[in-house]
Amino acid sequence: MKKYPYLLKTVSRLIQEQELIVTGDRVLIAFSGGPDSTALSDILGKLCEEFKFQLAFFHLNHGLRGQEALRDQNFCVEWAKKRNFEIFIEQYDVKAYKKELSISLEEAARKVRYQKLKEVAELWKADKIALGHHRNDQVETILMNIIRGTGINGLRGMPIRNGKFIRPLLRTSLDEIHRYLEEQHLAFVIDSTNLDQSFLRNRIRNGLIPLLKQDYNAKIEEIIFRMGLNIQESLSIIPEEKWSIEKKGRLFRLPVSSLVETSDFKRRQGLIELINQVKGDTYHITRAHFKALEYIIKKGKGQTMLPEKISFWVDNGYIYGRRGELLLGDIPNWSYILKIPGINKFEDIGLIIESFQKNIPGQFDLKALWCEIDLDKCDLPLLVRNFLNGDRVVVNGKEKKLKTIFHEQGIPENWRKKVPILCDQKKILWIPGILLDERAQVQENSKSIFIVSMRTGKR
Repeated sequence: MKKYPYLLKTVSRLIQEQELIVTGDRVLIAFSGGPDSTALSDILGKLCEEFKFQLAFFHLNHGLRGQEALRDQNFCVEWAKKRNFEIFIEQYDVKAYKKELSISLEEAARKVRYQKLKEVAELWKADKIALGHHRNDQVETILMNIIRGTGINGLRGMPIRNGKFIRPLLRTSLDEIHRYLEEQHLAFVIDSTNLDQSFLRNRIRNGLIPLLKQDYNAKIEEIIFRMGLNIQESLSIIPEEKWSIEKKGRLFRLPVSSLVETSDFKRRQGLIELINQVKGDTYHITRAHFKALEYIIKKGKGQTMLPEKISFWVDNGYIYGRRGELLLGDIPNWSYILKIPGINKFEDIGLIIESFQKNIPGQFDLKALWCEIDLDKCDLPLLVRNFLNGDRVVVNGKEKKLKTIFHEQGIPENWRKKVPILCDQKKILWIPGILLDERAQVQENSKSIFIVSMRTGKR
């Protein structure tokens, strides 16, 4: 065996003990060019030949730091090119994504990174996705979870393995990483946003942890890290529950019976798993959100919204979840003429529909679902009705059966008659939470812009 530096031997031993990477694996590394991902890339690059696995790199330009971000991107490309490894480069408007989901910039960047990593991993057929998180990151994550409010899962921190994601440096300190880089004469880049105190993680790293070390316990990082390990070990002895979560289109569902006929702890774990599949994580999910979900489960019907426009329903023995709200009426067949402009309250189907005109195209901030349509393209009067056999819409320039759209979206057949549809006298205009027909869309030369919003109301 080759003679390796201490850190490389430590990581090699951990990979083998935990079986993080096995012979024949295709491993995609999340590579920012920073100290941690540079050290990880160098270590795995030196191990891949001996342990017979393939490597490729992924770099995301968040579109936030201008020339500095371009510098980082070029650094990563040159690094991979020099070592004859394939590298995938993605660029994304994180600020626009932040605005769309109404979340912090820090959270938006994290979500985009994971989303793009998964997409590239699927494209490259990766078996593992290697992340550069280290011991200090783990301590910061646990403290962030405590500050935001967390349960036992948040106290354990990040797992060393989570599906395809692996963290070979998770038991390595940042000091050890810098020592390795210095010994190996490896260059890296520094992200200036690491000093931006508007980010919670930075305030914890640069403010809270030094304060805790100075005034309370010089070994606080070691204590918090060990606490996380202890909780992980304790949770590992609990038998893992297999939840029968089904996915169809954008819709996920789980039998309510599996959540009712179990302990409070297992019910909460089942909901965590369902939320993870629908939302991708449990960030910003509080005790109040779990209580709301448990209420509709106990009731056997109802709907609730979680952060980032995540909807859950209980209906016909299942709890359903999807990203984005979906309005449902309450009677099998209905059709109503809309008064425009004005407020329309339809108590028998539990919907409130508001409408007004505006002169200049643009966005209007409404809590309800809403759309803009070109009134000149409509045959008045407008009406709201439910689904009829033979309904068609125009998507991407082609006519398509609404029944097919519902199927692709995973909308159950017994719900389809409940979905409100905005129409004129000849065609469908808008299906809230699903699509806006191209024949009604506002263009740059549109002169008569009409805004329609829908929300649920008391019956």
